[in-house]
Amino acid sequence: MTEDSASPARLGSRLLRGSSLYLAGNIITKLIGFVMIPFYARFLSVEEYGVLNLLELATTILAISFGLQSVGQSLVRIYHEQTAEAERRAVVSTALFGTMALAGLVLVVGVAFARPIGHLLSLDGETSVLRLAFVAMFFSSVAELPLVYLRMRDRAQVYLAYALVTLVLNLSLNIALIGWLHLGVLGFVYSKLVVSSAGCVFLLWRTLAEVGSAWHPAIGRALIRFAGPLIVSGGSYFAIHFADRLFLAHVSRADVGVYSLAYTFAFTLSVLIGDSFNKSWGVSFYSFASGEGWQNRFVLVGRWLIFVLGAASIGISLFGRDVLVMMVPPSYVPPFLLLPLLVFGYFLREVGDFFNSMLLIGAGSGLVGRIAIAGAALNLVLNAVLIPRFGIWGAAWATFGTWAAYCAVCWVGAWRLRGVAMPPWPLAIILALSAACLAAKSGGPAGNFVIRFGLDCVDFAAFLALAAALYLRPTERADVVRTAARLLAAAGWPRPGHAAS
Repeated sequence: MTEDSASPARLGSRLLRGSSLYLAGNIITKLIGFVMIPFYARFLSVEEYGVLNLLELATTILAISFGLQSVGQSLVRIYHEQTAEAERRAVVSTALFGTMALAGLVLVVGVAFARPIGHLLSLDGETSVLRLAFVAMFFSSVAELPLVYLRMRDRAQVYLAYALVTLVLNLSLNIALIGWLHLGVLGFVYSKLVVSSAGCVFLLWRTLAEVGSAWHPAIGRALIRFAGPLIVSGGSYFAIHFADRLFLAHVSRADVGVYSLAYTFAFTLSVLIGDSFNKSWGVSFYSFASGEGWQNRFVLVGRWLIFVLGAASIGISLFGRDVLVMMVPPSYVPPFLLLPLLVFGYFLREVGDFFNSMLLIGAGSGLVGRIAIAGAALNLVLNAVLIPRFGIWGAAWATFGTWAAYCAVCWVGAWRLRGVAMPPWPLAIILALSAACLAAKSGGPAGNFVIRFGLDCVDFAAFLALAAALYLRPTERADVVRTAARLLAAAGWPRPGHAAS
């Protein structure tokens, strides 16, 4: 049975299994990153830590400008347009060679213009390190295509194993080069270069041995045509993510620090839930869009995604600030409702991304690019108007407003252009219940951490209970109960009526 002829039940099971594995990998990665924070704070100065972030920013800007991050999306689309296995292998092979050529061009530009790029980003004196960072970017960009191929072939276990092995190697080298040899920023770049180059060689050898090594001009042209508008959309999303910091810096540098910390916590929603889901969904939704009634399958997936995103969003909103109070000095803790505002902004962004994927079905990527450009333009206007007057709150409302408009446009577009008739009331229920829980938290007593944590647990449990009653259908509630029973049984918890005597 081919991927496209798989039953809806099998597709749904594969999606759930893949998303769960990617979620586990993302959680492990986040936890290890969290544990490493004291290490970096011990061996890197604040200035060095800033240089690392600027190096990442420089490589990301250059990669987006040349479209390296759009090749993977183009590969997924053109791959699923083919029906024969030989044709699909030809698409992968062509995309790999095209990526190597494009990444090579980016590397040449980056190395040649490293000095002016460094000056533009306040990295004067770091030209050599910046050039090494561009070399590491070449290998990591080429390695991304074989990783997309693994996800398309439903090899989540292999993907996760590779991610964990490279993570451990990277952290081990960081500890050795930064903590033992005291190489600072250079040690961080060296470790990334070693791991990315070794991983790239391994993945290329493994993938080309399976798909062959040939360049097909017609397929190359199709990949370029589809990737073109996505280059623009990638740059637009990048602007939405970082423009607020640039505007806010002209108002208060202290607010930039507070806002960035809250933003990082809010973005956890996208990393844990959004990224885990999209790593599976982003390479398989074309399979869902085949046969009669595919729109109904999309609605079912969308309902569950909104429910899970809503639960995660209210959880981060309720517990996130309490965690920040324990981690950082009071001057870094954001105002109470700032974190929830950002979290639910990204909740709407993830919902919008789900409907945005439907706009690629049976059409080109031009509409997606135009939506991204419009979102970036709206974000710039909102930042320019709100931040000078309201500061940190203006930045948060600009983010929320941008993603709310993005979600609405993608939702309506999927409904009118693709016939995915999902009414907005499920989203309204989740937002209304979340607002009620946050209102209850804001009106509660200050208390100590234990009291606050207990009240947050009560609020979270109330949200889940009300959402299950008002949002889920009876059959969906039964599915939740059965899943919970299986998980409890797997953990050794006795089922009702089967307790040990």
